Amino acid sequence: EGLNSDFSDFEDALQYFSALRAECDIIITRNAKDFKKSRIAVMTPDEFLLSLK
Repeated sequence: EGLNSDFSDFEDALQYFSALRAECDIIITRNAKDFKKSRIAVMTPDEFLLSLK
């Protein structure tokens, strides 16, 4: 799936499709801008840590 996706970065595609298959609720990344079309919530590490408070 990653090879035929719209992701410009192959590693981002691998992370995204792995997260989909694993039924993850959130992708935590420093490159949130690369996941604009994500069907999974995307947060930066700082956003995630703040959400735990």
